[in-house]
Amino acid sequence: MATNKVLWMILWGLSIVFFSGCGSNSQNGDVKSAPIENAVSEELHQAQCDLLANANEQLANINQKVRDLNVKIKDKGGKLTDAQNAALDDFEAKQISINKRMHEIKNIKEADWESFKASFEKDLEEINAAIDNILKEF
Repeated sequence: MATNKVLWMILWGLSIVFFSGCGSNSQNGDVKSAPIENAVSEELHQAQCDLLANANEQLANINQKVRDLNVKIKDKGGKLTDAQNAALDDFEAKQISINKRMHEIKNIKEADWESFKASFEKDLEEINAAIDNILKEF
């Protein structure tokens, strides 16, 4: 059961990486053709794109670690301790939260941007540390 959860998390994470690019060519064309109200909006858009690109890169690395974990779980016979299951459940909850917030990046208003960015980057660091700790236990 835990192996299925981890595999599901991998597939979900990979789908986020593939479908969460920082705008397609048509979106970029719309931005260029629309009148630019001010430079701050353009800077915010660029910051959003940068954060999204960074998140996609980090999630790709995390997904590789999850694949490594799946191999270790399989080699161990698929049996996990209660502590390991709890750690995986916590990891999964954090990953779900990050994935939801990735879809919100483009909709964050300028007034809320710094707070959102700081908390999002902190959560990315925490989920990366969580998967590293889980891997160490195996």
